[in-house]
Amino acid sequence: MKLILSGGGSGEQVKESYKVFSNLVGNGKVLYVPLAWNHGGYDGCLDWFKSEMKSFGIVDIDMITNANEISEERLKKVKGIFIGGGNTYKLLKMLKESPAYENIKTFMKRKDSVIMGGSAGALIFGRSIDTCLNDGLVLKSCVDENQVGLKDTTGFDCLNGYSILPHYKKLPEQYEIFKIRINRLLEEGFKLICIPEETSIYVDDRKYKVIGRRPVEIFTKQNQISKNVKEEIILK
Repeated sequence: MKLILSGGGSGEQVKESYKVFSNLVGNGKVLYVPLAWNHGGYDGCLDWFKSEMKSFGIVDIDMITNANEISEERLKKVKGIFIGGGNTYKLLKMLKESPAYENIKTFMKRKDSVIMGGSAGALIFGRSIDTCLNDGLVLKSCVDENQVGLKDTTGFDCLNGYSILPHYKKLPEQYEIFKIRINRLLEEGFKLICIPEETSIYVDDRKYKVIGRRPVEIFTKQNQISKNVKEEIILK
């Protein structure tokens, strides 16, 4: 299994990550999962995704609009999955209340499987998605309301117990606010990988590397580490 977990963004911001995704997928079919989208229906989602993937040669796309459509049979026909952004609680609830969650776990056991997630689509692969829960801080790009009443907020936990904080340091005026949230999360026992929109964590089995354009920052109660593009990460 190979994972590309993006801090968010689109177009030029995530160009380097898209390149890695397209190289891994090759000519294979991609399942596009826009379930996190929370601005109305899914009508424009496929057009957006096609425009994002066009210059990278990904044209064989299968979009679902219901988590029940992520079946074992459907996943057998695809090489890669792309999970888009939006409301993380909505996304995870839909996956967990259907066979989709376990089917994706089975898909990840395939040696040739590839998954890319952006923002909410990346968050679900950490230990917990509560890094994005609205705590009253002015971080509009990194705040979700749990309006669906999701109780089990644990994710796929593919990062050795770490959780993801996406859209990291999007605007300079948010830097100090991010520090406040990070300190609170650390006190609550979280271990954090903070990913800017121009950057992704590339996971190849149990090996982790930074791809994109900006460094990631990794926080535990004991340490803060900055890792630049192409550097490998050891998650303890």
